[in-house]
Amino acid sequence: MEPELEVRKRLDKTSSHTHEIRNKGLIPAVVYGKNIGAMAIEVDAKELQKILAEAGSNALISMKINENGKTKKHKVLVKAVQRDPLRRVLVHADFHQISLKDRIHTTVPVVLNGTAPGVVMGGVLTPLLRRVEVECLPTQIPDAITVDISGLEVGDVISVADLVLPPDVRINEDLHAAVVTVAAPGREPVETVAEPDEEKAEPAGAGEEEPPK
Repeated sequence: MEPELEVRKRLDKTSSHTHEIRNKGLIPAVVYGKNIGAMAIEVDAKELQKILAEAGSNALISMKINENGKTKKHKVLVKAVQRDPLRRVLVHADFHQISLKDRIHTTVPVVLNGTAPGVVMGGVLTPLLRRVEVECLPTQIPDAITVDISGLEVGDVISVADLVLPPDVRINEDLHAAVVTVAAPGREPVETVAEPDEEKAEPAGAGEEEPPK
């Protein structure tokens, strides 16, 4: 069951009101989507922080919006948060209202699992891609993409094409991009740009006429 977050529509958008609600433990936020437009709201900072800590940044949230004594429910995702640079507390948040039937794009962390034999032999484990963009239904967002590095020797590379994805989850990254490598001791990994697959190369100006040769 997804976490619930009760919020209130924010009518007063002045800086003085923002200061006032922050003193009460609330933060200004915005929720937007095709069924709701863009709405300014007030959110309990501790409740939101608890959801982020327990369910993660990609948690599907059941948001209850209180407006003029009436409550409406929407499924939302946290799109972005802002934190105080010193205290690291939440100061603002953006939410995206979504439909459970529509596929969405989001990013998920890459988690390395295991011990690489190349590291045991003195190589340097070098993560090159810490998050990847995926496309899936809101109910199928993975917590992370786990990468097994237990077979990596010195000089080996795991690319995006090697990632194991959950069913019905697609990845929106360059399949040739390196995710992690084990570099030889004293050598920095060299990032290479892979040549495009000729069979899958997109024609110049997709959807437009090609320029004359």
